[in-house]
Amino acid sequence: MAGTLPPLAFIGGTGPEGRGLALRLAAAGHPVILGSRDAARAQASADELNAILGSNRAAGATNVDASAQAAIAFLVVPYAGQAEALPSLAAALAGKVVITAVVPLSFEGGRPSVLPVPEGSAAQQAALLLPASKLTAAYHHLSAKHLADLAHPMEGDVLVCTDDAEAKQTTMELTARIPDLRPIDAGGLANANTVEAMTALLLGINRRYKVSAGVRIVGV
Repeated sequence: MAGTLPPLAFIGGTGPEGRGLALRLAAAGHPVILGSRDAARAQASADELNAILGSNRAAGATNVDASAQAAIAFLVVPYAGQAEALPSLAAALAGKVVITAVVPLSFEGGRPSVLPVPEGSAAQQAALLLPASKLTAAYHHLSAKHLADLAHPMEGDVLVCTDDAEAKQTTMELTARIPDLRPIDAGGLANANTVEAMTALLLGINRRYKVSAGVRIVGV
């Protein structure tokens, strides 16, 4: 990724996780495009990021336009809306690396748990809905609160699951651009169900201990 850094789209990027990831990668030098069904809402979120960054590195657009304008896309939509949202983006995302951080979570009774996904995981469902894209699953275990605070150092490892060599390299390079985060090759996309399930486990730990714990693999 030498030279001019490629623009990144964040599909459903007005939520906390999307905004946080966009902020960190914009701070690393990438142009970012926050996508939403509502272009005005997306632009308002982008304006807030620009105020933090002191630059005009963030822009807002509809999800379709963001997908078309970016070289790499992040999926940060709620799982409940994924199956409806992605088919209309398939053409714009064809041939591109698409990184999904979507987790199929339920909070019934106030306790986080993972919903069953017929395809095996949210990432595998996305791969079927975007058959011409290069899917990677990553960034499931990062605190949105910490991502949004540039003064807070990020800690931990990012588990990367994909069957595509280019997507793996791209995701690992992007991760390395965020100080103190380390990418870990976690195998193929079939492992995404385990990585997604760990999110519910972490949320439970964080709730009990009143912390924002992440993941770190020791011995690697």
